[in-house]
Amino acid sequence: MRILVALLGLWLAVGKAKQPIDGASAFEKTGTTPLPALPGFRVVQGPTTYGPDNLFEYIDGGADAFLLFEFEELQTTTFLGPQQVEVTVDLYRHKDADRAYGIYALERPPGATPIAVGVEGYAGGDYLQFAIGSFYVKLVQSGPKADFVLRRFAEKIADKLGGRKSAPAVLGAFPEKGKVLRSEKMAPSNFLGHSFFHDGISVHYQIDGASFHLFVVRGTDSSDARKMVERYRAVAKAPAAEVKPAGSETLKDPYHGEVLLRWSGRWLWGAIEQASPLRPQLLDELGQRLIQGQ
Repeated sequence: MRILVALLGLWLAVGKAKQPIDGASAFEKTGTTPLPALPGFRVVQGPTTYGPDNLFEYIDGGADAFLLFEFEELQTTTFLGPQQVEVTVDLYRHKDADRAYGIYALERPPGATPIAVGVEGYAGGDYLQFAIGSFYVKLVQSGPKADFVLRRFAEKIADKLGGRKSAPAVLGAFPEKGKVLRSEKMAPSNFLGHSFFHDGISVHYQIDGASFHLFVVRGTDSSDARKMVERYRAVAKAPAAEVKPAGSETLKDPYHGEVLLRWSGRWLWGAIEQASPLRPQLLDELGQRLIQGQ
């Protein structure tokens, strides 16, 4: 679907480390560390720090997505434990909690079963990933399988990092009816493929045979929101008209076809893709929750 293309790919490659960033990391400057101390485990590599200028050296091919979500610093450390069990801890620090959750949600595979660590996490046989506060944390285990090792690491790291342990509040505005669980995708910029849309969120809905996305765009204020509507109307070649502080319109998006668009105050919200008689009702509910929450 085009919306998902506009929100970047879902999978990011992981590469090998090369050179660390120059200077002290934020952890070193503050004299704090979230690294856990588990009995029998010792640090055998790192901590090594990467910044926006050289993150590509560690995750070649995937750095651009992290930079889009305002990545600030990565600290990577490898531990060795009993029976040669090796655990690598990657701590990605982003500008704020929304950005950290956004990159986590981008990488989260469809249908992943959530685990209760931080805001939320998911795991496989040899990996565990979660978001907490302004951090996106990745753990990878190699060597003999040792049950619950990654979970113990994750829980201790989450306790030390602290920070927000809830998803972005705006997600609570999306109606529950028809919502595909954990389908939210966030884009700090270029939302829906348009350079003027920033801080956008989309959620997938499937209801009565229709499949569509509801979306929200958060302006910095009402003036910013109206400017985005004006630019969107121009792209859609809509007839010239004054954009009032609140309104609704059906536009023809060159990428997504018919778009039901509404706005009020700092918020824009709408629906794209397959039509459904329930879309207007869901948009009403979404709008009411946004306005009440602002």
